[in-house]
Amino acid sequence: MTTPADARYRARGVSSAKEDVHQAIAHLDAGLFPGAFCKVLPDLLSGDPESCLVLHADGAGTKSSLAYLAWRESGDVGVWKGIAQDSLVMNLDDCACAGAIGPYLVSNTIGRNAKRIPGEVIAAIIAGYGEVCASLEAEGITCHLAGGETADVGDLVRTVIVDSTIACRLPRREVIDASRMAAGDVIIGFSSTGRARWEGVDNAGIGSNGLTGARHELLAKHYAQSYPESHAPEIDPDFVYSGPYRLQDPLPDSSMSIGQALLSPTRTYVPLIRDLIDALGVERIHGLIHASGGAHAKIGKFGHGKRYILDALPPPPPLFRAIQAAAQVDWREMYTVYNCGVRLLAVVPEACAQACLDAAKAAQIDSWVVGRVEDATAGAANSVHLQTAFGDFSY
Repeated sequence: MTTPADARYRARGVSSAKEDVHQAIAHLDAGLFPGAFCKVLPDLLSGDPESCLVLHADGAGTKSSLAYLAWRESGDVGVWKGIAQDSLVMNLDDCACAGAIGPYLVSNTIGRNAKRIPGEVIAAIIAGYGEVCASLEAEGITCHLAGGETADVGDLVRTVIVDSTIACRLPRREVIDASRMAAGDVIIGFSSTGRARWEGVDNAGIGSNGLTGARHELLAKHYAQSYPESHAPEIDPDFVYSGPYRLQDPLPDSSMSIGQALLSPTRTYVPLIRDLIDALGVERIHGLIHASGGAHAKIGKFGHGKRYILDALPPPPPLFRAIQAAAQVDWREMYTVYNCGVRLLAVVPEACAQACLDAAKAAQIDSWVVGRVEDATAGAANSVHLQTAFGDFSY
């Protein structure tokens, strides 16, 4: 699979492909199910040979810097609650794609610059964790908060970073192993926008990936001048807050402001994944792909000797069009950095497609048959092929 053309993203010190990270961990044991979306461990706590564990760590990334700008501009501490959701969901949904749908144990780690991030912000973040867990409980997903750590690390962190770790135990027979994705399967895409059954407000779909790029592509130099602590000083000034907008400006073709759209909390698909498992059974779900880091190229990391054809993706929603238009980012890059409106993929036999669409409708999430799986030429590596209104792209 070719390297994503994320040149502007890399210019800001980040990468959607993270080749150096993958090289660093290449020698590590791949776990019980090397093809699963997350590493699956033996049940080392109980020794039960029929059970397994998933332990996962992730966070909100640089989206917390965006919340910092919104908080400083508006004084609304409530913007921080969404950052807790971003941090938690980036873990929950990765685990759910491996079949782990709870009960979850959650711990958080908050690293702050105490000179800039007061206790009221920490309180709002912690409250946000509680609210997300309560909303999941209302959907029948058990999520226990097990405490965490807040560290004052001003020598290392310019504002704040919000990370989470979750653990889940499940029977080995319930693991979703994406190595089962097979030629003839169809790919169902689930929208990251709109308002799911468990959400109280509309979502712009950004999730918690690509926010370094989105923030700098859309927001104006005002933020560099007023809040220099919100970005890395090593970045070329040409790539720092190089956009045309303020947070309060309207997002074109949307009822949201730029700030509301960028800060849309990352949608969790865990209730939908639970419903898919209930409707189809684990054995008929050949793969679930959380299209976060790497976006639509990510599916190429799973399975063996496959061609993944995505030829019926929906048009990108307003926020993604605005990001692309602000700096004329190549669409090939857009589809590897941003989910562009589809952040969960299910790979299933064609006969199961309608059941997936029906489950999504019940969850009030738009969904589509967006592609299919083919066998690659003998001996060829996995590849991903997008056919879009903006061109055809291969990864």
